[in-house]
Amino acid sequence: MNNYKTLALAAGWTITALVALIGLIIIWKIFTGKIDISSILNESESSKASLSRLQFLIFTFVIALSLFLVIVGVPDGPTFPKIPPEIFALLGISAGTYVVSKGVDANKSVEIAKAKALNANV
Repeated sequence: MNNYKTLALAAGWTITALVALIGLIIIWKIFTGKIDISSILNESESSKASLSRLQFLIFTFVIALSLFLVIVGVPDGPTFPKIPPEIFALLGISAGTYVVSKGVDANKSVEIAKAKALNANV
């Protein structure tokens, strides 16, 4: 039984190190200018920041970091906890807000294109 715990711990640290390495590579590329994040919150047609994108980004990070702290903070060692359905509901609401905003923006673009076509025909 002890061998399984050691194997699980080794696998966990290996995965953590791999994810940390990938994160450091991404951060390095952001600082060197190879990855441009200046418009990460902007909508595609305009240069305005999107509140729904910001909300989705913040909710995702808050929930991910909270889950990480819950997993690591167990006194008996890291274990994966039961995730309450409310967390999934919050993430779903946040993602739904983002999807609805994309639909509204797409509809607005179609309406603008129709109005331009009608004005060109008149």
